[in-house]
This record gives sequence, C-alpha cells and structure tokens, in this order.
Amino acid sequence: MRNNLITGKPWLPLLLTCSIVALIAWIRRGLVADVQLYDTYFVFEIHLLAGILITIMLVTSLLYRLTSRRNGLRQLTAAHVLGTIGLAIYIVSSAGHAPEQANITMSFAEYKAWQDANARFAMALVALGSVQMLFVANLIAKWVKG
Repeated sequence: MRNNLITGKPWLPLLLTCSIVALIAWIRRGLVADVQLYDTYFVFEIHLLAGILITIMLVTSLLYRLTSRRNGLRQLTAAHVLGTIGLAIYIVSSAGHAPEQANITMSFAEYKAWQDANARFAMALVALGSVQMLFVANLIAKWVKG
C-alpha cells in the first residue's frame, strides 16, 4: 500500500506534507532561521521558509498529477517524494531560534553549536535542491519513455 501510494500517486503524500509543514510553521511562528554564507547573513522567518517549501511541493505534486498517465522510473519517484518530504519536515522543524537571540554575545561553545546548526541547515537546503534534480530526471524519463 505504501509503495503503491508513493510511486502510484505521488501527489497525495506531497499534498499531505504541505499541511504538515504548514502546521509545524504555525506552531513555530515566532522563530527565525538564519544562514551565514561567507560575508552575507540571511534571516528567514519560519513561515516564509515554510511557504517556499509548500510552493515547491505544490508545484511538484501538480506536475506529478499532470504526468500521471506516463510511466516514469519508480525508484526516482520514490527517492524524490521521500527525500522531499523528509527534508521539508526536517528544515521546518529543526531550523529556527527566537529573533532576540541574534543580538546576544556567545561563548565559544555556543558559537560552535550555532555554527554547526547553520551548517546542517545549509546542507539540508543543498540536499533539497539535489533531490529536486531527481524530479527533473524523472520528468525527462517520462517524456522519453512516452
């Protein structure tokens, strides 16, 4: 049943995950996530980050639904859907801190923990982008196979 749902109707788990991500973002609505990339410092509110993730999942679920009559590679579909779901929930549930914590001085250990969390957040975003390449490969496989 689970395998059939993920590979047979991949838009359903993605749509369900949209509501889960929105619920997590609503619970954590007062938090912000920050990423330092070289000398640039980006600050995202959790609801903005969740909105971006929900948009990605809605667009991919729509494209899966529109191409449901064509046969793609089941392994690519499963890897993309499970990767997107897992990373979206991880990003929204693990990232974030209170905005007033950004202006405090930190000890070396606290800074190291913040730096590690920043690296995990950035790696999760890169992994999410990489998983979306599986979706593009699956769409190409659907188009080639006909």
